[in-house]
Order: sequence, then structure tokens, then C-alpha cells
Amino acid sequence: MKQITPKRKYLIDRLGYLRNRAEISARELSQRLDRSIAYIAKFENGDFNIPAETLLSAIEVCGGSAEEFFWPEISKFEEHKKFLEMFDGLSQESKSSLFTLMKTMK
Repeated sequence: MKQITPKRKYLIDRLGYLRNRAEISARELSQRLDRSIAYIAKFENGDFNIPAETLLSAIEVCGGSAEEFFWPEISKFEEHKKFLEMFDGLSQESKSSLFTLMKTMK
């Protein structure tokens, strides 16, 4: 049985999440990247490392972004991003008040 390093598993799991969300098969993604039919399946099985440029293209084909791909909780990216956008729009006083409130909620 081949050993898949934690870093590679992280990449495999993240790409799989985006691919499943986009409802794109490994075969279809391989074709869209102009690679052999089994290219993505072999990567996801841990057979080889995917070049960074190809990984970024795959993320894009699946409707994601590098920012989303590397977000700590990929499944909550949109929710967190909206929160941060709202937070950025607050005055410094409001931000401080929100921090105070959040500390009391722990």
C-alpha cells in the first residue's frame, strides 16, 4: 500500500471537494486540462504530484480560487468571506465593540 503524505492528502482532499461540488468527474477534469483521461484519478490516488500550475488550473476549472482552496475550512469559505467583507466595512469603533462582544461569547 502506498504512503500518501499529509501534505499530498490535503491537496487531494481539497481538489476532490471542489470537483465534487462542481459535479465534475476526474475524467472530465483531466480532459478539460488537456491531460490523459486518468490524469486526475492518478493524482487523487497518490500516484504522482501534480504541478502547481496544473493544480491552479484545475481549481479554476472547478469554479474555485486559490484563496478558497487554501482557506482553513474550505466548506465555509463563502460564509467566512462574507463575514470578513462586512467586518472590513465597519468603523474602528464598531470593530472594537464587536471584538469585545465576541470575547464575552466564548
